[in-house]
Amino acid sequence: MTQFFAILRDSFREAVDGFVIYAMLGLSALTILIVGSMSFTPVPPDDAFGKIASRFGTIIPERGRGRTISFSTGTGYKAADVTPSGSGYKFRLNATGHTSITLRPTDQIEATNGPKDPPKPKDALKVGDSFRGSVAQWIGKSGETISIDASGKSNQKGGGKRFELSMPTESTNEEQLAVTTAQMEEFLVNQFEMQAGMKATVKRVTEGVAEPEYAFDVATDSGTGVRGWPHKVQIFFGAVDISNEAPLGMVLWGIEDKVINGLGAGVALLISVIMTAFFVPNMIRKGSVDLLISKPIGRTPLLIYKYIGGLTFIFLVSTFTTGGVWLALALRSGFWDPTFLVLIPILTFTFAILYSISVFVGVLTRSPIVAMLATIGSMFVFWLVGVAKMWADEKRKDNDAAGESSHWLVTVVETLNTILPRYKDLDTITSKLIADGTLTPAEMRMVGLASMDYPSWGATFGVSLAFIAVMLGLACWRFNRRDS
Repeated sequence: MTQFFAILRDSFREAVDGFVIYAMLGLSALTILIVGSMSFTPVPPDDAFGKIASRFGTIIPERGRGRTISFSTGTGYKAADVTPSGSGYKFRLNATGHTSITLRPTDQIEATNGPKDPPKPKDALKVGDSFRGSVAQWIGKSGETISIDASGKSNQKGGGKRFELSMPTESTNEEQLAVTTAQMEEFLVNQFEMQAGMKATVKRVTEGVAEPEYAFDVATDSGTGVRGWPHKVQIFFGAVDISNEAPLGMVLWGIEDKVINGLGAGVALLISVIMTAFFVPNMIRKGSVDLLISKPIGRTPLLIYKYIGGLTFIFLVSTFTTGGVWLALALRSGFWDPTFLVLIPILTFTFAILYSISVFVGVLTRSPIVAMLATIGSMFVFWLVGVAKMWADEKRKDNDAAGESSHWLVTVVETLNTILPRYKDLDTITSKLIADGTLTPAEMRMVGLASMDYPSWGATFGVSLAFIAVMLGLACWRFNRRDS
């Protein structure tokens, strides 16, 4: 263990000798400071519940268990008499349905309150409306599904970020009239959960309310801190407005996944590859390696210790950056979900794949430049294979549907994906875990993550670990065969 710490100190000394480590830590500190300058101001409850209820036209079929989203129009929702209650709120939710059925003159009668009142249906309960239709649509199965890409265009062939849109299923009058009060209440409870990440109890009020008007007494067990609550977001200590009513979770997801996990992690990996590319070539230079192997330590443990030293370095840097950003966001927003911290071990593991290549090439060529270029090239190849695998999956589905055999290129891509590290899958796993911790279920579907299958954890980490073992095994074999 003493030998390990001595080599670790040597690796750390190499890292801090250059300005790159200080620039990297400075960028990390600047990022944390910028995030810390953000403010998240909850929208007042009266407005917030109205905005949350306005999302209820977005429906997840199959009682909220479907993987697609659908839309229903024609129903107006309004929250009134909002008052605090414990850790949550109580209020009256009014839903105004709309009927598209045109009544014949024989279906109408004069109102009993006087001749000036408008005519009314003979029996309103025999006519469906948009609110009952929404509940029926929520209960029913998903309709025909199409893929919508980021531009809002139909994207049946897949590729890129997209969400699955279920075409609304037309419910009959009979299906609408069969909707019970209990199902209406269950629908609204589910909508608060899906659209706001908020638990609620709902009780229908019928006294003095005639359909297609509906009224419900709602009580929530939480308030402004839920992920779906609209917030006014500012940066640079209030100097710049970002949004006036963005859901809290959506803002946090954008920062954590798109900025930190996307741009920030990519830059961190690239800089780390450049910094650590010198570790092994410098160690095996003539004279340096002679001094090291003269001590009571074998060549294989020496190389493994050097490899672990590089991983320790990226682990500490990612812990500082990720932990600092998470703490700043939590303190400023009041949302303390720790899922974002999963980026630390996954980023370290991703670097472990790349660093194993750097170590092998460094031993093989003794050139830090070649090791650096080979590793960066491998990053691009792994990413390209991951993107190609997404294309191959869609192509195989099309071939299976048409009863055709797979194209040879599909087979090549799937073979490469089988034997190479799952670089893209690691990014997908991280993105979905962050989204699970920040987005509401409805937002998960809107950004296209709910309709995606998680990559296999066993295959993703198993294949990647096997690749690391092969690279390090070859590096140790070559290092032991060197004369010096």
